[in-house]
Amino acid sequence: MSPITPEIRACAEILTGNDVCKEKAKALLREFCLPDGLLPVEDVEELGFVKDTGFFWIKQKNEIKHKFEKAGKQVSYATEITSYLEKCKIKKLAGVKSKELMIWISLTEIYVEDPSSDKVTMKTPTGISKTFAKAHFEAC
Repeated sequence: MSPITPEIRACAEILTGNDVCKEKAKALLREFCLPDGLLPVEDVEELGFVKDTGFFWIKQKNEIKHKFEKAGKQVSYATEITSYLEKCKIKKLAGVKSKELMIWISLTEIYVEDPSSDKVTMKTPTGISKTFAKAHFEAC
């Protein structure tokens, strides 16, 4: 069941259309001091953001897989991605998985220590994390 309830929709800024939503996603990531290439989504149908709580979602037509070449990581993005945005942090992330060896592992948190940091850390539900150069996830 989707966490995007009618009550949440009622107090959210909601955008539709691929180009508008992709630009808004990049702008929000930059606003929260995160690399703007973390969400390389395609065919986006809807983006929502609740400013008071930081709740954020993206709905896209199809699940996509993206390879971050510089980081050497393949990441899968579901048709619905939800999270909460805070300064330097994405938490309670749902709908994003990273491929480790032969299995896909959910990511639940992505953060940088502070805005000037050149590292980004990705965390799994088990608490295992991996740190990469922030530049690997910046949009071209």
